[in-house]
Order: sequence, then C-alpha cells, then structure tokens
Amino acid sequence: MKKLLLLGPMENKNDLTRTGGVIVLFSDLLHQCDKHDINYFVIDTNKAHYSNKVTALLSIWFMLFIKMRHCTHVSLHGTANDYMFIAPVAVFLAKLFGKTVSLRKFAGSFYEIYDTMNFLLKSVVSWTLKKSDANFFETKYLVDYFSRYNKNTYWFPNVREKPHMIRQGIFQKRFIFLGKVTKEKGIIELLEASNQLDNSYIIDLYGYIGDDLLTFNFEGYKAKYKRALAATDVLNTLREYDVLVLPSYIEGYPGVIIEALSVGLPVIATNLEGIREMIDERSSVFIEPKNVDQLKQAIESFTETNYIERSEAALKQFNQFETSHQTEQFFAHIGLL
Repeated sequence: MKKLLLLGPMENKNDLTRTGGVIVLFSDLLHQCDKHDINYFVIDTNKAHYSNKVTALLSIWFMLFIKMRHCTHVSLHGTANDYMFIAPVAVFLAKLFGKTVSLRKFAGSFYEIYDTMNFLLKSVVSWTLKKSDANFFETKYLVDYFSRYNKNTYWFPNVREKPHMIRQGIFQKRFIFLGKVTKEKGIIELLEASNQLDNSYIIDLYGYIGDDLLTFNFEGYKAKYKRALAATDVLNTLREYDVLVLPSYIEGYPGVIIEALSVGLPVIATNLEGIREMIDERSSVFIEPKNVDQLKQAIESFTETNYIERSEAALKQFNQFETSHQTEQFFAHIGLL
C-alpha cells in the first residue's frame, strides 16, 4: 500500500487565534487525505512547537531520515524558509532512499526572494526544484516562473471547502478587514480612510496584532479593532458583513479572499498580481497600495443597486478554489489517485 509522508505546519493548540493561512491549508490537505482514504503520516514543521528554530530543524531532519524508509512518497508543504532549509534535505534523502518527492510552496512572493538569494543558496534551491518529481505553486505566475527548472510544475492555489451557508440580507455598509493586523496589510491607510467616511459606515478589524502595531493607539478612528479569530470562527464572522477590505502591500493568494468569496462577499483589494488572478471587477474593486483616497472611493462605490450583482459574482468566482477539485488534481499528479 502506498504511504504518504507529509511535512507541514500543524495547528497551534495553545493559541488557535494564531492559526495562519498556511496552517489552515495544510489542515485541509490532511482532511482531504482522510476523505480519500490515503494512508499518511506527518512531520510537523511549525517552529512554534519546538523550543527554538535550531532544535526544530534538527528534529525535522532526524524524523525525515527515520520515517523516509516507511513511505512511498514524500511531500513538503512549506514557505520560503522551508524551501531553503528543509526541502533540499527532503529531496536528497528521498533520492537516496529511492522515494518520489514533491514540493508545494505556500504564498506568492517566492520569485522575488529567489532573485535576491546569493549564488550558493540559489544553486541549492534550483537543484532542489530540478530534482523534485513535482512542484506546486500557489499562483500561476510562479508556475510560469519556475517551470523552467522542472516541467512537472503545477498550479495548486489556496483552497477552501464550500460552506453550507452564505451571507444573507441587504447591503448595510458593513466592511470587514480580516488578517494579521500589520502596516504591510494597509491598516494605517484603512484607518485614515475610515475617518473620511460618514457615520453610516461600519469598518471592523479582526486578527492578531503584529509587532509593528503592538503599541499603536487605535482610538480616534472610526474603524474599530475587534479581536483575533480562531479559524473556526472566520466564516460566521464574515457572514455578518457585506464587503471584505484587504489593502495589503504584498500578497500571494490570500485565503481570506477565498473565504469571503465562498459566502458571497465582494472584495476591495490592492491591484497585486496574485490577487488579480483570483478576482475581477465583476465582484471586486481594485485600488493601488498606500492610496487612502482610492480606498475611500472604493468603499463608497458599493451601493444597494450594485451589491447583489457583485455578491453573486463572488460566489461564482469561488468555484475555482473549491478544495475537492484542486486536491484531487494534486493527488493525481503525485500518483495517489
């Protein structure tokens, strides 16, 4: 029987509000493995579950060596740091033990990181990509960029299960930001834009606060910081609002956009390459990063007249990110279906 060895970040049991998008995606993959009766075991790459980063790496490398002989395929699901420090070891050991191996990169900024690597590190990463049996990237532009190293390079976007309930009710000028509350997420611009709106608008912020805003005073702004959310509370919270606002400076395929689409929320987002692959003007409004005036105008552009059409378009655009379809393609590419 084929057995899959998965490397990826497991949920932080001590603080569910710190369950980021990569953890949600890896948890979803484990659920899909169970659903398809795929035999697997896991090496946890969440560094928060180890005493320090050095201990984490040593432990992961050791477990890879021990468990490698008991599997038929090794699959790493990781971030840029994992591609530099775990993926090369995983690929080397897989080839040493005669196993097939695949790599799945979370997030969408990897080519920029790759281009700034020194010669040695870039050589290690490119060798790793070439020797892997299959590579998966979250965005289509990363597939185009890295297919030069391996013809077996595929699109595996951020995915979510289709929810049982969608948003109900009329447009009520209720806008939500949901994500890590940091400056690069455009939080300052959103706060400033909120103070230029009349009192009929509600703008609420959810997510744990990043280090750069830990001492920031949120008082005095119409937009209100609420709290961090556990992953299980996200959809129910989104359904209480009308529009998702995500004025980030840098993004890949934000999972929160997919979650918003799944319940029928249109989106205001920055005009970034990855986001442009996910949504279009039928459901959403695009702005330039760090542009307070455009953000204010985008918020005001939603009306009772155009809202229903944009909400319906959001539901349709979710279909390409439905988890069963994408995950089954992944299993097929690595020879499990």
